[in-house]
Amino acid sequence: MVWGIGYHRTCTHGLFTSIPAEGKIKLGPLAEGDVPVKLKSDKQFARVATNLAIGVVGLLVVRLITQFLPMFHDAGWIVEDKLTVQAGAVIAVDALLLSVLVRFAIEIRAFLLLRFAPISGFGNMAASFVCLVISAIAYTDFKPVTRAWPNITAIYVWTFFAIALAFLTGIVVLIFRDRDSIAAMVLRQPMPSRPFKHHADAEESVAAVAGT
Repeated sequence: MVWGIGYHRTCTHGLFTSIPAEGKIKLGPLAEGDVPVKLKSDKQFARVATNLAIGVVGLLVVRLITQFLPMFHDAGWIVEDKLTVQAGAVIAVDALLLSVLVRFAIEIRAFLLLRFAPISGFGNMAASFVCLVISAIAYTDFKPVTRAWPNITAIYVWTFFAIALAFLTGIVVLIFRDRDSIAAMVLRQPMPSRPFKHHADAEESVAAVAGT
């Protein structure tokens, strides 16, 4: 569609752009670089939340079905009087559920790196917190394994202890490193400047997640 009127470049709701070409207007989608950061981050968050909801709800339904299927109940034991086939199947489904949460942690990190670019560690803090919750869930869900093989109990406990300690230490370090930026955000004050490289890294992280 062509109009015989010359206009400077305009955009409507971030969806279309008009480009002057000898008095003609051409409509088309905005280039990737023309989309505001806030709009890009909002779209990223919507996709992350939708993926999480689909994955969690779907696997919870599968878990519920696994718990009530009679053939799983009647399949017997993996380890006599300690671990049933049904419990093993539930553990397998829980492992898939935790993998969905790990993917959520990766994507929420990319979203926060783009949305709160001046706070370079904000995305890492959020991802570390989600991973800490994941490790707590995994410790509880996989605990029947220690009843089936008591010899691995000490390794099991100390492995999860080390994982939790690592994430907690990372969160504390990031809080102290970025406390000035966090205080500025809470008080609605200008953010301390940070190197441009950090913003470029955030863009690359978002692009990498979007491409997977």
